[in-house]
Amino acid sequence: MTLMAALSFSIHLRAQETLNLKLDYSNARLSDVLNDFTRQTGITFSYEVTLGDMIVARLEADLENASLGTCLEAVFGHMNLTYKVDGRVVALSLPDNAVKRDGEKKNVKVTGVVSDASGLPLPGAVVMVTDGPSAMTDLDGKYTIEVASDAVLKYIMMGFKDVEEKVSGRAVIDVTMTDDVLLLDEIVVVGYGTQSRKTLTTSVAKISGEKFEDVPVSTVGDAIKGKVSGLRVATSNTTAGSEPRFLIRGGSSISMSNDPVVIVDGLTRTLADINPNDIESIEVLKDAASAGIYGARASNGVILVTTKKGNTHRNPEIVFEATVGFTQPERYWNLMNSEEYISWVRQAALQGPNSSVILNGANGAGVGNTASGSTYTTRVLEWGETVADGWKWMEDPINPGQYLTFTDTDYQRQWLRTALYHKEYIGVNGGNDKMKYMASMSFLEDDGMVNMNEHQAFTMHSNVSFKVTDNLEASTKLDFSRTVTNTLVDNYFDSYGRSIMLAPTHRDFDEEGRWITGGTNKNQQIASFYDQFYDREKSYERFTGSFNLKWNILEGLTAQAQYAIYNQTYTGSYYEHGEVNGTPNYISALRSTTETRSQLWRWNTQAFVNYNRAFGAHKIDATAGFDFMQWRDRNVTTRATGSESDKVPTLSSGLDFTADNTDTKEALMSFFARTGYNYDDRYVASFVIRADGSSKFVKGNRWGFFPAGSFAWIVSEEPFWNSSKMNTLKSRLSYGQTGNNGIGLYAASGAYVYDKYNGQTLLPSNMKNDNLRWETTTQLDFGVDMGFFNDRIRLVTDFYDKVTSNMLFSITLPDTGSFGSVPANVGSVRFYGFEVELSTANIERKDFSWTTDFTYSFNKNIVLSLPDEYRYTDLNGKDAWRIGGYTMTESGERFGGTAVGEPLGRIWGYKISHILQTEAEADAAYYDASSFGYRRSDGLSIPGRKDAGDYEWCNRPGSALTSDGKEQINGEDMYCLGNVMPHSMGGINNTIRYKGLTFSIYFDYAIGHSISQYMKTRFLANTFANCNSNVDRDLAAGTWRFPGDTGARYARFFPNDSDFGNKNFSRTSDFNVERADYLCLRDVSLSYDLPQKWVEKLKMKKMTIGVSGNTLHYFTKVTGAVNPETGMGSGESDGMYSAVSTASSNGNILPAGRRVVFNLKVTF
Repeated sequence: MTLMAALSFSIHLRAQETLNLKLDYSNARLSDVLNDFTRQTGITFSYEVTLGDMIVARLEADLENASLGTCLEAVFGHMNLTYKVDGRVVALSLPDNAVKRDGEKKNVKVTGVVSDASGLPLPGAVVMVTDGPSAMTDLDGKYTIEVASDAVLKYIMMGFKDVEEKVSGRAVIDVTMTDDVLLLDEIVVVGYGTQSRKTLTTSVAKISGEKFEDVPVSTVGDAIKGKVSGLRVATSNTTAGSEPRFLIRGGSSISMSNDPVVIVDGLTRTLADINPNDIESIEVLKDAASAGIYGARASNGVILVTTKKGNTHRNPEIVFEATVGFTQPERYWNLMNSEEYISWVRQAALQGPNSSVILNGANGAGVGNTASGSTYTTRVLEWGETVADGWKWMEDPINPGQYLTFTDTDYQRQWLRTALYHKEYIGVNGGNDKMKYMASMSFLEDDGMVNMNEHQAFTMHSNVSFKVTDNLEASTKLDFSRTVTNTLVDNYFDSYGRSIMLAPTHRDFDEEGRWITGGTNKNQQIASFYDQFYDREKSYERFTGSFNLKWNILEGLTAQAQYAIYNQTYTGSYYEHGEVNGTPNYISALRSTTETRSQLWRWNTQAFVNYNRAFGAHKIDATAGFDFMQWRDRNVTTRATGSESDKVPTLSSGLDFTADNTDTKEALMSFFARTGYNYDDRYVASFVIRADGSSKFVKGNRWGFFPAGSFAWIVSEEPFWNSSKMNTLKSRLSYGQTGNNGIGLYAASGAYVYDKYNGQTLLPSNMKNDNLRWETTTQLDFGVDMGFFNDRIRLVTDFYDKVTSNMLFSITLPDTGSFGSVPANVGSVRFYGFEVELSTANIERKDFSWTTDFTYSFNKNIVLSLPDEYRYTDLNGKDAWRIGGYTMTESGERFGGTAVGEPLGRIWGYKISHILQTEAEADAAYYDASSFGYRRSDGLSIPGRKDAGDYEWCNRPGSALTSDGKEQINGEDMYCLGNVMPHSMGGINNTIRYKGLTFSIYFDYAIGHSISQYMKTRFLANTFANCNSNVDRDLAAGTWRFPGDTGARYARFFPNDSDFGNKNFSRTSDFNVERADYLCLRDVSLSYDLPQKWVEKLKMKKMTIGVSGNTLHYFTKVTGAVNPETGMGSGESDGMYSAVSTASSNGNILPAGRRVVFNLKVTF
């Protein structure tokens, strides 16, 4: 076969991949021509040495955006050569060396369909026999070829792994081709366009939608944890439907928001309403040069989401997917049962104060619960008395011969449960050369592993494009979603936290079936009480619509315009019952009804032109345009209390009515431009500038200008590069600025509020500041991309250093005025670190493959400057700046808080020195200002003293002394115990495929952060008045028992350590501030593609069954049932560098949810 005769069948590049080739030779050796061809295109050649010595008399070729076939024809079409193509290798030989077929062998006509891994047909795939006939699949992926009955067919398409099939006399052979995941020249989405990964000059990470469309999660964020270097995704609220928090490269600010902007198909919106199945790709823009085209919104990075579109040359295709499984707590506190609790507390109470009250009173471990309807059930079992059904009994651990009877309830498992999770999805996709369409619908329901917490989500998505003329394309996108969530009361600690601490001997209902009042605290009620007394529902309806026009004006010149609208409607309905089944509401009898309605409208108009041309080895691209956004946010909250009945839970039934509303508007006008230059795919440069005008600032400061530039040197494209092992080497450098206008709407212009004071009704609420301007982040990024062994190993590294200046900060004003503070541009902070992404194709075989993906990110920060109002002179006589913190009484040293030269996010508390082993050691211990001073040997409480088994705390030099001049332990003896933010994070994924089986296992990790674990305190301090809270078995087992117990992990157990003991556990210390490093088995999946011959009988294209799990286990040293991912607040407005205790109203108190599902996916 000649080269000319087979070109149309042998080319196996994707339709969208093109090559650039420029050759000019006279009387040159063929080997020199081939080497130059390889250098420019990456296509390699195999040939005998003698063939390489052949002289090429004259050859001239100058091709741009040409197919491989065109390039081969232009270079070798006039030569008398035979060939064969294998992947990206072209084998050349002289005609006399060609392999001949045996004409006597019987031929067979083979037909079939070539599809991708999702069952979609692949048009343009090559079907061939080496040195034999070849064919190409049509628009439906079908082919027909006549070959010898014992031939071996080879299926080739660029971007997919080659497939070989022995004919063995078969007449029908259907083939599934899998993606080649290591494509150097993938296309990535950037602001207002796309770019080739090969020539990308900036730091952009990409995740294909296929990576997480089958992961059993409720939000997109949960599916990408650890999969992007430099992006931290942490769950601070594990209730059903809650979104995780995002942080790119540490953020950019101290006091303003550090959340990145999320842009979906060109419009700013949230990830909460997006179905993972509808996502084509997610790109994370991390450096200033990539994010800079979004200017004011990009200081914290940008997350770009591109949704799926219809496909040309594809018949209508329907995909149905059903998922069903369960969600359960990943772990529990190991709480004592009633027998353990009674034994532990009664023995301990003998050695503490108030022992008679605790042991004989109406308490959890006391025996005084004889009255009908007592809160607790523990009492003496009388001789001859029968143990009631459902009750238990035991011998009194401190009074042998006396027996106790009691109930035993696990209150933790009243709140936490195994819940049903299911999701259904259906999508249709298709199109032709005139029109493309994609539409989908899904429904998700999660019953919630926490009582009262159910979540539902319904989504619809459509994307239609059509050609108006040959050079004008119109498209429209529509998205609708509705989520409904039943939520816990706002303070999780007051409800869930206090409830699971209930003594297991607590009584739930009296003889009449009414709820028994809770424990010592009015909020300490059982789960069913909260479930029946509180109706709480919140819902979001979100709608997005856009219309886009793309006009191909001239060759290389296009113009695009888009108008989009986004609407979010929030409804919150909360009702607090005053009475249920004869039981009054022990928490509040107000019968409060609260209704909240909010509506956010966002309008966006953008238009831009793009010019992209090549002139020989020179390529130029340019983009310029404008972007105009408007917001209107309307909110109204009404509340009524005092209704006489629960029968009409409406606002009108209340006696005391209050209402509040806001109606705000905002606008942002932007102009942007980006220009790029590429010389011979070796030297690539880009420059971006954006101008943003924000309505938040006053005239004169409204506009911010944010430039950025980047450069890449593709070393492996240089003529001198001839490494056979490292096929790709690229260095990148970028530098630029982004902005942040994240201030209040009236922070610069000032505002008024309606109120009454001293005869006035219109009072100022915000002080005007005409000088307020943009916060600016300047970032330097240096990156290196490497590929080894034809990109079977790919390594991407980045080093970055960014500084935020003109920080928007609230400074304190003198007491002489009516305002306490005003926002101003003061201070700066630095974030720096490095990132690594590694992808390897470990094994590539016909029926077996194994790939690995690994990410690692390291990030640190340091405060560079603060407002002058916080300046002071340190002990060395130098200027220092610090906000908050501690001041030493004796030395005058200041530490803690937020300070210049120090990092953000530190957690401060007492530091344990050791456990006092004897009373003599306790006598020699420091005076402890927080200790009640109870000692078992004398039964006295003398403030400040210690007992054997207590902690001895570290004394900080220079702290306050006692009145007689001795060292002591008090609130100045603080040490840095950890940081709320990890310094390292990442993940590792392994995917193994064998024939129709696919197995994937993914771990993610975080290192260096700590959490303030107050729940650990509560499960060992044995609080709630007379020891009415439960105790954790594991914690109790680690407590000090006797003098010389040097193996003890914790101080001695004491009945109600917080109120009567020496406060070993109740203060913030390195007992309850725990390192939260973790390695999470995040995702495991196993799927099987049923044999094609089975599926075809059911008139289907593909059927896949599988099982998968998410957040299966944390390997961590964090105590108990608390999610180790973060110690920051769970609210959207909570600072990411502020440590929050698990006892706080917005604390991270719930365990993570483990989810296991079974799924079926069918393609028609």
